[in-house]
Amino acid sequence: MQITVDAWDPSFADNAESPSRSDSATVNAEVEMPVKGWMPVDAPSSGPRRLLVVDGVRRVDARVELSDETGRWPGVCVSWAAGAVVCDLDGGASAVIESSVERGLFAPLDPGTDFGQYPYRKTDAADSAELIAASQVAMAALEAKVAAAVAADAELSVLDGTLRGRTRLPNAVGYIKSHHRSYLQGPLNGVVERLRPGQRTPVFYLMTTWPRYSWYLRLPGAGSRGWAGVARIEAADALSEEAAIALADATAAALPPLGSAAHKDARAPQNLTPIAGLERRLKRRLGDARLLLRSVRASSAARLSDAPL
Repeated sequence: MQITVDAWDPSFADNAESPSRSDSATVNAEVEMPVKGWMPVDAPSSGPRRLLVVDGVRRVDARVELSDETGRWPGVCVSWAAGAVVCDLDGGASAVIESSVERGLFAPLDPGTDFGQYPYRKTDAADSAELIAASQVAMAALEAKVAAAVAADAELSVLDGTLRGRTRLPNAVGYIKSHHRSYLQGPLNGVVERLRPGQRTPVFYLMTTWPRYSWYLRLPGAGSRGWAGVARIEAADALSEEAAIALADATAAALPPLGSAAHKDARAPQNLTPIAGLERRLKRRLGDARLLLRSVRASSAARLSDAPL
């Protein structure tokens, strides 16, 4: 087998909730109030004081091509990390309490050689986009593992990104910073646009490729019109409607003070301050991409030198 290695553009990403992966959505907007009565909901006067924020980062370090007399197969060498920050809102302090790093070679065919820090992970996929999507699933699994290790004492656990595959964690919500598609229609979208900082929409039930509760929340620092500063939040569909509404109230009370500032973060205010700090730390833990790429090339070269003439 011949193995070739190239550097990969680390900005390449695939969103698991993009329209290409979820062509239709069913919404029940009457979980909390009738559609005709939909209006912005104010945050309660008090909420959780001890939060857990969980996030992950991922980097594609190299593209690998495997080929022999029968065909060619793509592969990607990926590094990913996940960590957790505990936030004490009363004390105004936060600290990273858990972090972990993993790597893998995602490919449909075992290269039959040691790729050092990238153990082989079989993935039934024919193109690089699907391989990278598989690495996203692996990162989500690591985030869930990290969260499960430390989530017991948190009043609210905020997991950056969709909650899919992580719905069994207690008091957990998924936190989505950007909007690749609109789930609400007509006047209901107008309620999102009218939200003031700290207000949320009523809870609705959302079914795409998987079911969950959801709502929108506007953070301070980006005005009060349009979709600027709006995050979408998810909760597990196994919850009762009352429990989902209680989680929505908890996020409206606890998350707005954690919004980032525009002069410090281009993704402000949705990129919560603990998330931004955790991302920086996790990226450092991924290691030097140039050295890792060199190790992959060395593994490939060793395979060629060992091949029979």
